[in-house]
Amino acid sequence: MCGCGDFLDETSQNEMRPSSADDLQQLLMGEVYVAGHSENVFHMYLDMMTDDVTCVYSKDQMVQQYYKRYLPVYAWQSDMFEQLESGGVQGADTYEHYYRAIKGCNVVLDMLDKVTGTETQKANVKGQSLAMRGYFYFMLVNLFAKPYNAEGIDVEKAPGVPLITSSEVSDDYPKRASIAKVYSQIESDLLEALPLLEQFGVGNSKFKASDVFCYNLLSRLYLYMEKWDEAEKYASLGLKKKSSLFDLASAPWQTWGMIYAPNENIYGRKSEEVIWLGYGNSYQYDFAQSGFTFVPSTELVQLYDFTESNVNNRGDLRLRYYYEYARDFFSTPAVIKIKYGIRKEYTVETNYPIKGMRVAELYLNRAEANIRRYLRDGDESLRKSALNDLNTLRSHRYDTRNESYDDVDYSGEALLTFYQEERRRELAFEDHRWFDLRRYGMPEIRHEYQASETDVPVTYVLPQGGDRYVLPIPRSALDKNFNLEVNP
Repeated sequence: MCGCGDFLDETSQNEMRPSSADDLQQLLMGEVYVAGHSENVFHMYLDMMTDDVTCVYSKDQMVQQYYKRYLPVYAWQSDMFEQLESGGVQGADTYEHYYRAIKGCNVVLDMLDKVTGTETQKANVKGQSLAMRGYFYFMLVNLFAKPYNAEGIDVEKAPGVPLITSSEVSDDYPKRASIAKVYSQIESDLLEALPLLEQFGVGNSKFKASDVFCYNLLSRLYLYMEKWDEAEKYASLGLKKKSSLFDLASAPWQTWGMIYAPNENIYGRKSEEVIWLGYGNSYQYDFAQSGFTFVPSTELVQLYDFTESNVNNRGDLRLRYYYEYARDFFSTPAVIKIKYGIRKEYTVETNYPIKGMRVAELYLNRAEANIRRYLRDGDESLRKSALNDLNTLRSHRYDTRNESYDDVDYSGEALLTFYQEERRRELAFEDHRWFDLRRYGMPEIRHEYQASETDVPVTYVLPQGGDRYVLPIPRSALDKNFNLEVNP
């Protein structure tokens, strides 16, 4: 009976109690970074709402299930999250996912002073936590709040998302902070993280936040805020540190089989272009895995200067490398078509990340910043700098096996238009198009949908500046927090 006083005390059998900086790093890998997790898909629906996707009717019964499952997203319905959840769609808990990850960042930051470890270890962990928290809030505010540059908006008053920067448990129900305040928090987190990662995060792998991760996200943040000088500054700092691009013309290619796909690609482990292997897996394009349901829109496909039949010079190889070619066995005779399944990665590992950050975005962000400044100030050197970035990127995307790449040359508004098309070609299906459309003025989008062979196709319209350009806050989140302001 002696010495057993603690025998009946309740203790968690699986709770981690961090005591060192290494423990906190493991906490980050488990609770913040999703790479390698079985459930690392949390907004696979995003591209389905853009003008990059169209629906192709098929009478196959299995395909019909996919039409119905993803219609709420394709049609921008106000209860899309509830319908996705009831349909068993993985990753429909976007709002909750990001706040779970933010909680992980806050726990690490709050515990740093209480654990052992070297200055280098602690500083690196702190930098990663701040950088990732900035990223998560950036995604949240651009999903669930109006665009920062929306016409007539007062960012000091317009609701953003709740800001939670401490792991301390509270009975308060947080209200939505203003868009300006959320952006300020993102900027603050990234600027505090950057010097820490520059000095102490040198050895961080592509699965972790790094200094180039911060450069890239800061350039994107300032692009959205239309602070062109700052966007150019951080894109240039990123390119000074990492500027390699994956050369499609020299990439090996698998030329025969049911699926036409490259052996290596821009999100592969061997790609020097990758900044961050962040999230997504083979389920990311579940809505296209059966038959040819949701496919790249004709408008998008026609943007690529590609000729499959010209074996000496096929032109823009992105149409071949970024999309999946497969036989459509439902047609007679069976033909090769572009399937929606994206091929910016190539791996046999189911949970391997297929989205994140690439050097290509740094070139594009700097090009846009310089184009905007050129159009504002008329500085010819800025026009040439932007064209140099665009041509550098394109020279790694075109077929240069037998012929050299020809530089493009544009000026005035035509340069901005060409840039926007190039950004669309390059970053398609990497969760950029929806955000770009928002900051381009939220143009009208039309989606056609046919429910059955005898039904007349229905056209769904997201009007210019429509409310659905801001995602509805899920009912599950509203039920938990009565202080949340509902989106229109």
